[in-house]
Parts: sequence; C-alpha cells; structure tokens
Amino acid sequence: MERAAQIVGLSSFETPTLEAVERRRLQLWMLSSVILIATTVGFVLFAFRVELAPPPWLTGRVSQFGLLGLIVLFCAYGIEKELYLRRLTELLVREQVLTAALTNRLREVSTLLEAGRAINLGLDLDDVLSTIVGCAQELLDGRDASIMLTAGNRELRTVSTRGESSAVGARLAFGEGIAGRVATTREPLLISGVVEHNQARMAGPPPPDSAMSVPLVHRENLLGVLNVNAKQDRIFTDHDLRALTLFGEQAASAIANAQLYQAQRLMASQKLFQALHDPLTRLPNRALFLERVTRALGRQRRGNQRVAILLLDLNDFKRINDSLGHAAGDEVLIGFAERVRSSLRSTDTVARFASDEFAVLVEDVRSQEEAVAAAERLLRLLEATFPVGDREVRLTGCVGIAVELPGETSQEELLQSADTALHAAKKKGKGLIVTFERDMHAQALKRLDLENELRGALERGELLLHYQPICRLHDLQPIGLEALVRWQHPERGLLPASAFVPFAESAGILGEIDRWVLLEACRVAGKLPATWSGGELQINVNLSPSRLHDPSLADHVEQILGDTGLSPSRLTLEITEGAVLDDADIAAVELQRLKALGVGLALDDFGTGYSSLSYVRRFPVDTVKIDRVFIDGLSRDQGTTALVEAIVKLGHGLSLEVVAEGIERHTQVEDLLALDCHLGQGWLLSKPLEEGPLIDFLVGESRLPASG
Repeated sequence: MERAAQIVGLSSFETPTLEAVERRRLQLWMLSSVILIATTVGFVLFAFRVELAPPPWLTGRVSQFGLLGLIVLFCAYGIEKELYLRRLTELLVREQVLTAALTNRLREVSTLLEAGRAINLGLDLDDVLSTIVGCAQELLDGRDASIMLTAGNRELRTVSTRGESSAVGARLAFGEGIAGRVATTREPLLISGVVEHNQARMAGPPPPDSAMSVPLVHRENLLGVLNVNAKQDRIFTDHDLRALTLFGEQAASAIANAQLYQAQRLMASQKLFQALHDPLTRLPNRALFLERVTRALGRQRRGNQRVAILLLDLNDFKRINDSLGHAAGDEVLIGFAERVRSSLRSTDTVARFASDEFAVLVEDVRSQEEAVAAAERLLRLLEATFPVGDREVRLTGCVGIAVELPGETSQEELLQSADTALHAAKKKGKGLIVTFERDMHAQALKRLDLENELRGALERGELLLHYQPICRLHDLQPIGLEALVRWQHPERGLLPASAFVPFAESAGILGEIDRWVLLEACRVAGKLPATWSGGELQINVNLSPSRLHDPSLADHVEQILGDTGLSPSRLTLEITEGAVLDDADIAAVELQRLKALGVGLALDDFGTGYSSLSYVRRFPVDTVKIDRVFIDGLSRDQGTTALVEAIVKLGHGLSLEVVAEGIERHTQVEDLLALDCHLGQGWLLSKPLEEGPLIDFLVGESRLPASG
C-alpha cells in the first residue's frame, strides 16, 4: 500500500476523516484568534508605553503599515487554509458518498446472489461480474471498465467488460501492463497522464488520461483485477482509488460466492446429467427417453403428424465382447452412437436402452413409410465397418417400429408395441425391419403366457425326453440315440422343441432346460446296455448355442457324468454349425475342454452355415450330421446329390463319421448307401420314442426290415 501511495504522491493511504478535518479547522481558527489577540496586545503596549523607545527607523507610519500587512498576510494564510480544508472536506464527503453508493450496489448483488441460492434461481457468475463492472464504470464516471480473472498459471483473462474496454477473452500475463503489475503486487494502482496498456497497442479507443486497477483478493486468494479507465479530460484522484479499493474488497467477496455457487450448480447439473444419460455413449437413457416420448405425445400437432418409436438391436454384438473384449465392444458402441447422433434431426432423440439396444424417437411422421425410411437410414449406418485396433468389425441390426395410433397417448403402450415389433424382426432374421401391427399384441400375450407357463414346466414335471435312434443304414441296427426334449402341455398337448425352445431362450431359462436334458439323458443311457450291435450305444444330447459361452459347461458335464456313472465315451454333444462359426475362437476353446473329458462332439445341421470341412477341422469334432434339407433333395436335384457326395467323401477323408438326418423315404437310404454314407436317422427308421417304446425298438420288435 505504501508503494501505491507513493505513486499517487501521498505518504500513505491514511487519508484523514471528516472528524479529523473539522478538528484541524477548529485548531486553525483558535490559533488565528490567539495570534490576532497577541498582535493587538502588542500594538497597544507599543502605542501607550512611552518608556519603550522605538528604533529611529520605526516611525509611526511604518508601524501602522507593518502591523496592517502582518494582519493581511495572516488573514490570507487563514483563508487559504480554510479553503484547503473545505476542499478536503468536499473530497472526503464525495469519497464517502461514492464508497457508500458502490457498497450499496454491491450489497444488492450479494443479496440477490443469496436470494438466488436460497430459491435455486439461475443467477450465474456472469451476472455478478456484469453488475460489478457496470457499477464501477457508472459511479466512477469512467469511460470503460473490465474485470480480469486469474486463468491458469499466472495469467489473467478478461471475463466481463463495459464501455469501450477490450473484448472478452483477452489474456495478459502477470507483470505485463497495469493489470499484470497489480496482479503481481496485489496493490492498487493509479496512473495519471497518457496510459498505454500494451507495448503494441491494437486498433481501438485512444489511451485514457487516467486509469485505476485494484486487486480482487478474497481470503488471501487472488481472484483477479478490476480496471477502470477515465473519460477524456477526466483525472482520477487518490480518493477515487481509495473508493475503488474498498469496493474491490467487497466485489471479491461477491465474486467468490458466485464462483462457489456456480461450482455447486455445475456439480448438481453433472449429477443430473449422469442420472439421465448413459455413461458410455452419453446418449439419453431409458428414463429421459420416456420423458421425451411423453412430452412429444402431449404436444399439439397437425392432424397427419404422429410420433414413432424405433427400437434397434445389434445382432451378435455379444460376439465382439467375447472375442475382442469389452473395451473393443465399448469402442464400437461409442462409434455407432456418434453416427446415429450426427444423422438425426434436431427434433429427434436417440437413447441407449441396454448393452446392444438403442431407441429412436421420431416426431412428426406422416405415415408408416416415413418411419420405415428412418429405420432404413438407421440400418445403413451399420454398413460401414467399425475400426477396433487393427481390426475392422461389421455389424447388422434389426429394427422394430411402432407408430402412434389415433387416440393412443401412452408412452408405455407405444414402447411395448415397438418392442413387440423388434422381437418379431429378430425372430425372422438379421437386418430386418418390422412395423407393429395390432394382431402382434395377441401374439405377444400368447408368447408371454407361454414363457410364464414354461418357467414352471420343469417343476411340474411337464418336460420329458424322446429318443430317436441313429442306425446303420445297411442293416438298420441302432448304434446311438439322440435325446429330444418335449413339453407335455396340459392344454396344448405334446409340443416339440421348436414350439417352445425360442421362448425358453428369451425367458432366460434355456440353460436350465439344457442342464435337465443332459442329466435325464445320461440317467436313461446309464440304464440301457452299454454295448449294442458290436459297439457302445451312444447317447447324443443337443447343446444350445448360448451354452458355448458358459465357462462352467465342461465342469457341469463332468459332474453329471460322475453323478450318473455314464462313461464319457458314450456321450456325444451336438452343437449347431452356426453356433460354432459365429464364435469360432471361443467355440474352439470350449470344445477342447469338452473333448478333454473324453466325450464325443458332433456338428449338427451341417451345410446350413456355408462352412467347409477343412474349416471345421479346426474344431475337435468326431461327427458331422448332414442337414435334412440336403437329404430331401437326393435323386431330385443333381447339385444336391453332388454336394452330399462331396461331404461324405471329405468327411471320411478327415476320419469323421457322417450321419444323414431326416430320412423319410426308402430311396434316400439306397442313395445314401450308394454315396458311401452308412449312418442315418429319420422317421422312416424310427420316430422319436419314449423310454418304454425305446426298449421295444432296441430288441427289434418295431424295427424296419433291413434293406436288401
């Protein structure tokens, strides 16, 4: 403070108060009275005491003029002091008025800030800064004013201006210019004369004749600098600087409170954002999406404009997580979210519902065709590959569409309709779009009822196994059995696996059914003769594709073999070709673990997955089963016959057993034997049998005669 006082020509900033000035004025007049009285007494004594002989040069006239001059000089001195003290009083009054005005304005800001915090108003830091700058410029009659706050390491940044000040965002290092010096010393600074703020001044208003800068310090922390430039021909005084300094102290407190309040609001807004958005893709989550659907349904629209919901499911996304890792899967999801976000209209909303499921709200559609066109654009976003490290990943998806129907205003119903359509699309295949129809509700309810009934089917003992023999074609002797699950529904009768397995998978109980089938099949096989027709009687059990992702599969199989006492060599596990090819790396690992137990492995429905036997040789399979589609075409299509022949020859060349499925005609048996295929199964040889009829079949009571 002493350095700043010296700059403005004061010994210190201890400016006298009004009371001190009044005391000085009283002392001056008392002293003047005493001197005047003393002079008068001296003159009287000089005039009437004759014994006092004056010097020769001190005549009466000289004495009169001298005394009169002394009185005049003394009076002039007194008047000058009186005028000085009056000016000082006026300055002090003006300073007090200015300080009070600035303080009152700032008190209003602080009060407004406290009130805003109490009632959660949106009073932000910019409002407080603008008010402070406006008050400083207006009440100090400045040309312009600005506030610079600290930014980064020893740098100031202009955040609020008023008048002709520099633009917001201008930066200044500590120690540079007036504001930089104030930030370094933390002392107020008054400059009079032509003020040049920067060495290389940019185009703008002419430099002021006077300027003030005061530090904004709160609890010993420098927040920034408050600057005020004077108008032309206006010179700031030390009293103006003192008033601005006091104002800056209170302004710093208001700014600190506003910054604290802004930080609290930012934290609250971040928590609200996190509550309503997906943390990975930063897309709206289900809660925010449904709220926007509700608002869209309640908004007034033209008669032909409706709301549509599109649900997108990424096909086989789990394969990416399992093969490349969850980090790669997250990278793909983020990339897809960016594509969708950039392709939508500003009025539409995209949200992430689940790991691989997204929802899109499309407003103001005029027809189902427009909604379908939007879904097609959505699927086209998947056509380009997604880079993941040094790999390229390609995805497909299914979309379910629900368009608002007249009179329907429930977001739950609209979303449920879209979900029903999505389920229908996924059931039909990959990359498909399905629009909701009214009759789908009945199908969805039927599916829901079936899923609920299926959950209790195991507990009620309604599931059972039928066994279809696998026979040698030249003598029709059974060499193995395939266990096929059936559901004895109390109302719908006996249902094949195809009628309920898809519902079991969507209900999340397919794994439980698989475990029961394996246990029951091994139990029954343990009761049958271990050898038959010169070899071990095999029991084949189908595994659902999802079981290949179960790390406990091998341990579970080993436990069941131990509990039932069945030899591992008598058990063959069948896996569909599509399941193996979709997750080749994971499948190879799991199949090796199963093979290490000593069980056999069969590749079911071979030929439908468009693989080659050389590719399948990567896996430790013992048997390939030719799909019934190819067997049905024997003798009818030369291409099919040639394909079956090639599969049989290559299978034998790779030491694999080849089994033909779906044999229903005698000619098929003859054709297969001619192609050197010796094993098969189908309704011609035997339909699937329960445990009792199976025994009769094995002893030959219901078997076809061997072909000649």
